Amino acid sequence: MNEFKDSLLIRLKQAEEAVRRAVEQQDEYAAEVHGADLANLRRLAAEHGVVLDAPEEG
Repeated sequence: MNEFKDSLLIRLKQAEEAVRRAVEQQDEYAAEVHGADLANLRRLAAEHGVVLDAPEEG
């Protein structure tokens, strides 16, 4: 499960960064798309018992 968890954590970090960039660029569509991806990754983590740090405040 370590490979799965590591891959999931990398994808979560990438999705969080994509949301942050989209918000900075005031691209509402991209922020929504990446936000949905982020929500799905968080759901997947929860379903598999992967504990996540609290989301960064920004």
